Amino acid sequence: MTDSQKCESRTYSVSLLLDQPSAEKILSAQKELSQVIKNDQLTKNPPPPHITLGFFHATDEDFPKLKAAFEDFARSAGHSFEINFGQPDSFLDKVIFLPIKEDSKSFAHLKALNAILHEKLADFETGGNRNYTPERFFPHTALAVKLTKDQFEKGMNWAQGNIPLATKIIAVSLATTHPYKELSRITLSTDTLSLEQRHKNMSAIRSTGGKLEVALRSQLFKFGFRFRKNDKRLTGSPDIVFPHYKAVIFINGCFWHAHGWLLATSTKVKKSQKTDMIKSSLLEENVLYSLKCEKFRMPRTNPDFWLQKFTRNRERDIRDIEKLLEEGWRVGVVWECSITGRGRKQKIISTAEKISLWLEEGQSEIFREF
Repeated sequence: MTDSQKCESRTYSVSLLLDQPSAEKILSAQKELSQVIKNDQLTKNPPPPHITLGFFHATDEDFPKLKAAFEDFARSAGHSFEINFGQPDSFLDKVIFLPIKEDSKSFAHLKALNAILHEKLADFETGGNRNYTPERFFPHTALAVKLTKDQFEKGMNWAQGNIPLATKIIAVSLATTHPYKELSRITLSTDTLSLEQRHKNMSAIRSTGGKLEVALRSQLFKFGFRFRKNDKRLTGSPDIVFPHYKAVIFINGCFWHAHGWLLATSTKVKKSQKTDMIKSSLLEENVLYSLKCEKFRMPRTNPDFWLQKFTRNRERDIRDIEKLLEEGWRVGVVWECSITGRGRKQKIISTAEKISLWLEEGQSEIFREF
């Protein structure tokens, strides 16, 4: 492999695949629709019917890391589950698709999977349009693409009542795009849990040993610090524990922990979606989540679900921090946005240096965000 090939960036997709009977029905519907509207853009070399969770860029050299992160995500994805499509809809009259019903449990479950995927693959630049990012993710399956006005009108008239609406997610796949080529497929196991119970279990997943945590721990180790990892004996199972300094570190994903939400509630969230600030008896008002973050956006779809979810997460975070402070521990929070993106390696070194100074300062700051 030449150096230029190693540096070449490719786009990869991670998708959820439908069960075989449903997939065949969708393929049949796509083919029949293409004949009705005289547009075969989606049926020339059709990928298996799927719901895309995200697109990511990686060089050939970094592909093994991408594949490993994908496999880690697949292990977190849990079991196969049923979904229900709504009636056909469109994007800008150019694409006809089947949306997932927004008021369904499967919609919230898919949103959670999308957020977990982006957390697992945080080291890689995202691709595609913004509808695949956690803050704007809109799960759907395409039926026709690149439509003219006439094709769109004919297609929407035909699609109503001609598409299967119930199906099942059975696998997760990693593929290249343009052209589509599946590189890995992992079948999801089956179980007897309801989707509600399964979603509850998934929501409790806390990523441990992720690439960001490993990189930061490695840098701190190089600086001479020794620590424990994910100590379950302490409240909240902190990601890094420094017994000698009586200090702990949490490494928080910006989406799940609603980083910058105070800013969002004051400027970008509708009045009906605002929530009272969660008070803390030990932390100064506004101290937690006060740093500006570009990674977090309150999702526009299913707002009630996410408002409740983020409120519970924030209450839990503050409760855990207060408990640790009461027990005499100093607490630090490292935010995902501070150690990702361009210059990631230098950001991790810089953050490790800040943590080093904070640890050596003794009792000057009982709580610190990085």
